[in-house]
Amino acid sequence: MSLDLRETTSGVVGAIFNVYAGLPFDVVKVRLQTQVANSQYSGLFDCFAKTVRQESVRSLWKGAVPALSSAVIENSVLFTANGALKRIFFPDGQPLSTKDEALIGSASGVFSAAAITPAEVVKCRLQTYAHAESMGIGRCIRAIIQESGVTGLMSGLGAVMLRDVPFNFCFFGLYDFYTCRFMDLLNVESRRELHPLAVLASGGFAGASSWTIVFPADVIKSRMQVDTRLTFQAAVRRVWLAQGIMGFYRGWSSAVLGSFPADGCLFLGVEMTHRLFAHLEGV
Repeated sequence: MSLDLRETTSGVVGAIFNVYAGLPFDVVKVRLQTQVANSQYSGLFDCFAKTVRQESVRSLWKGAVPALSSAVIENSVLFTANGALKRIFFPDGQPLSTKDEALIGSASGVFSAAAITPAEVVKCRLQTYAHAESMGIGRCIRAIIQESGVTGLMSGLGAVMLRDVPFNFCFFGLYDFYTCRFMDLLNVESRRELHPLAVLASGGFAGASSWTIVFPADVIKSRMQVDTRLTFQAAVRRVWLAQGIMGFYRGWSSAVLGSFPADGCLFLGVEMTHRLFAHLEGV
């Protein structure tokens, strides 16, 4: 599998854009997903308000370091694998159909899911701990290992796979679909000619749509990574018994609202980086 450093770099840039645009919504989403019934927050705006009032505005970026490390790892691996898989299965460089983009995207998700699980575990722990600043990343990692062993850092891997493989199938497929629609609308012939706002909107719509489809798996992932002793079946049972079917969509509004700017900025960062490399190479 041949790797391209430009694809890795574009994934890193996209990840930085993604994290700082979407992290406040992610913090709220995880808190809503992991509370017991409605014991703390009645909804999205209540969670935002109480978090800011009780812990300050800075707490909305709680877990920024592990979130950024997770996003950089995930997206550098994701876009590197995506480009490599395209060269393997489509060596002639021909344009891919929307279906092919979706299939390559889902296969890329296998690599990124395995790479990000430890950082996701730490991020979820810090986001649900009220005194995360005093705990710190190192102490959090030690606490997880003492509680569940080294394998605790890989807790929820199955749920991450269950979320990320179908998510990336939808994400890359829908991104291709939306960019093609914008290309027709704006009468341009290539993605490179699209206005940055069209790229931002395409990524945002693709992210919001994809999150809606795979959201129940994300709820289970968050439960398993906050309580590393939970099995997949136990996490499903706990959510079902406590909240019924709606429990699998707890935090959905935060995820979808956050995914639009976050995933829009992800693809904007990736696309602008590709354009910069093309400009520097005189292509």
